[in-house]
Amino acid sequence: MTRAESSLAESSLAESSTTVRHVDALGGGVPSPDGRTVAYVSDAGGRPQVWLRATDGSTPARELSVGGVVTRCVWRPDGTGLLVQTDPTGAEDYQLAELDPATGEVSRLADEPGVRHEIGIPYGTTGDPYSPDGMLLAYASNSRDRSCFDVLVRDLATGVDRLVLRGDDRYLPVCFSPDSRRLLVLRLHQNTEHDLFAVDLAPSPGTPADDTVTHLTPHDGPSKYLPIGWSEDGIYLCATHGRDFLGVALLAPDGEWRWLDTPDHDVEGGALSRDGRWLAWGVNVDGYTELVRLDLRTGDRGPVRGLPRGMAVTEHGLGGHALRFTDDGSALLVQLARPDAATELYLADLATGGARRLTDAGRDLPGGLVTPEIVRFDSADGLTVDGLLYRPSGEDRSPVVVLVHGGPEFRTYPAYDPLIHALLANGIGVLAPNVRGSSGRGMRYQRLVYRDWGGGDLADLAAAAGFLRGVDWADGDRLGVYGASYGGFAALSCLTRLPELWRAGVSECGPSDLIDDIRSFPPTWRLRGRDWIGDPDDPEDAAMLIERSPLHNAHRLRAPLLLMHGSNDTRVAVENSDRMFLRLTDLGLPVRFEEIAGEGHVIADRDSQAAILRTIVAWFVSHL
Repeated sequence: MTRAESSLAESSLAESSTTVRHVDALGGGVPSPDGRTVAYVSDAGGRPQVWLRATDGSTPARELSVGGVVTRCVWRPDGTGLLVQTDPTGAEDYQLAELDPATGEVSRLADEPGVRHEIGIPYGTTGDPYSPDGMLLAYASNSRDRSCFDVLVRDLATGVDRLVLRGDDRYLPVCFSPDSRRLLVLRLHQNTEHDLFAVDLAPSPGTPADDTVTHLTPHDGPSKYLPIGWSEDGIYLCATHGRDFLGVALLAPDGEWRWLDTPDHDVEGGALSRDGRWLAWGVNVDGYTELVRLDLRTGDRGPVRGLPRGMAVTEHGLGGHALRFTDDGSALLVQLARPDAATELYLADLATGGARRLTDAGRDLPGGLVTPEIVRFDSADGLTVDGLLYRPSGEDRSPVVVLVHGGPEFRTYPAYDPLIHALLANGIGVLAPNVRGSSGRGMRYQRLVYRDWGGGDLADLAAAAGFLRGVDWADGDRLGVYGASYGGFAALSCLTRLPELWRAGVSECGPSDLIDDIRSFPPTWRLRGRDWIGDPDDPEDAAMLIERSPLHNAHRLRAPLLLMHGSNDTRVAVENSDRMFLRLTDLGLPVRFEEIAGEGHVIADRDSQAAILRTIVAWFVSHL
C-alpha cells in the first residue's frame, strides 16, 4: 500500500518496460479562409498547441506556441488571426487570445484569473464565435456569477464588450446570423436538455432587454438541439425534438420545422458551407460514422466518399470531431478516428469523391493492429448493451480488462487508444462496453443513468463480466476493470460492490463519494447535479448516494486497486482518490495512489500520459 506524491514519470518508467506507442493527439482542425492552410490542435510538441499545415503539402507543419494548453482554435474571417482557447493550469479556467499566423505574436483577449471563458460548447469544437462581417466576437463568461455563463459580444474594432444575455444557467454562443445582426445561443442545462435562443444585437431604440432574446425551440420534456449553421434559409441543426434519435432539420425563419433526415440512429453533427449550398452530416452506426452530403440547391444527396471507415463526428464536436467545409464549399475537412490507425485530418473532395490525408500523426505505428469486434449482450433487466471487443494474438485463453468510458454520456468509439493496444501487446484483451447512459443510442438509453449512477449501469457491467465468461478465448477468472472520470467511479463501484468478479482494477480521477462529488462540482455544473445524479440534501436521495458510493463500500474490496488523479482536477476533486486511499489503507486492503502533479482532469502532457499508461499496463500485467 503505497502513495506516490512526487514524480510519477520516474516511478512508472522504473516499474514497467512496456512500450507505449504514443501518436500525435489531434483536437480539431479548421481550414483557413483562403483554403491554403489548415490550423489544428496537436500535442506533437509535447502539449496541445496550434499547428499550421499547407493543404497542398508544400511546406512542413509548424507550431504556434502560446502559454498553457490549447483546447480550440478558430480563424478570423479575414484570415489575419487565430482565436485560441487555452487552459493555463489544468483547472479549466479557459482564457482567450489571438495569434498572428505569420509571426506567432499573441494578443490576450480575456484572461481574468479564476474565470472561465467559452467560445462554444464546453469541450466541443462546433460553432463559429466570429460574426460573418468580422466585426464581432461572441463568448461566454462566468465572471459575474461563477455558477452560470453570461453571453458577451466584443466589438473587435474598439475592444468593448457588451452583455447580450444575462445567464441563469449555461448559456453558450454558437454562431451569428448571415447578416451579423443576431446571435444563436444554446442553453445547455443537461447533455439531454437543450434550448436555442436568438439574441437581437441591433434592436430598435428603447427595446426592453427581455425583448431582445427569442426562444426558438419551445418543447415539452428533455430534448437535444445541436446547431449546424445559420443561412438565409434558416437554422440547420441536429435535434431530437420529440424523437428518440437525433435527426437533421431546418428551422425556418417563420418557425416552421422541416426534417431532412430521420434515421433510426443518432445524427451527431454536421456542417454547412459558407455559401449555404452544401450540407453534410454524420450518422452514428455502432460508433462508426456514415457521412452524407446534400446539395441544397439541387436536392442531390449521397455519401461522402474516399475516406477509410472510421469515426468522424461526435456531438458538439467533442474531441475535435467536427466537420468543416473549405471556404469555397468544394471540400470537407474531416478528423477521422480508426481503431487500428492514428486519428488524422483528411480533406474530402465532394466533386471527385476522393480524399487526401493531411497529417501524419501515426507515422510511428506498425501495421496490422487489432480491430475490434462489435458485440452485444443482455443486462439483468433484458436491456441490450453493445461494445467493442479486442482480442490479443496467441492461442491461450487471455485475461481481459473491461474499459469503461467517461461521461457517462459519451460512448466507446472505434478510435486508436494507446492503452488498449499496449494491453493487447501484453496478451490482455479489452472489452469497451456502452453501458446505459451512453450517447449514440438515442435519448431514452442515454437518460437511463440519470439519478441512477451505480444502479442499472453497474448491472450492465456485471453482465459484461458474464458475457466474457462465455467468450471462448477469454479467461473469465482473470478480469480487470479500468475507467477515468465517470469510468473511474464505475471501476470503483465494480471493485467494491461486485468484488467477486475482478482480479485487479484502476480508477483514474474517479469519484468515490457521490455526495462530496456533487458538492464539489465546478460552479457551472452545480445547477445540474441534483437532476443528474441526486440531491444530497434530500434524505431519500442522500441514502441512495451513500449506499452507492465506493467509499462506503471500501471494506468489500478484494482486488488490488490503483488510484490515479491529477492534482489540479476541478471536475472531480483529488480528495475523492485521497479519501479512498486513506480508507483502504486503514482497512489494510491492497491499494496504491499516484497523484499527478500539475495536471487537471485531462492529462495534457505527453510524458505524463506515457508514464501513466506504463503504470496502468504494468499493474494489469502484474495482477492478471
